[in-house]
Amino acid sequence: MITITVRFLGGLRDDMGTSSTTLSVPSDATLRDLDSHLRALNIDPEADDIIITLNGQGLRQLPANQLLNTGDVIAVFPLISGG
Repeated sequence: MITITVRFLGGLRDDMGTSSTTLSVPSDATLRDLDSHLRALNIDPEADDIIITLNGQGLRQLPANQLLNTGDVIAVFPLISGG
C-alpha cells in the first residue's frame, strides 16, 4: 500500500470540512484507479467546475496508466473566474 495526500483548496475546503485527507491505495494503483477513490470522497473527476492536479500537473493531461507513488499530492480546487 502507498499513501497519497488529497488537498482541498478554495471553497472545497469548507465543503469538505477539512483542508486535506490521506488515501491508502495499492502499490500498483494508477491514475485510472484514483477515479473511484475521489468519487468515494464525493469528488467527480469529470466535473467541469473543478480542477485536479497531481504534483502540480493537470490530471487530465497525464496518462491514465501512470502509477501513483507514496508522497504524491492530489490538489482539488474549484474553477475560479474573475476579472
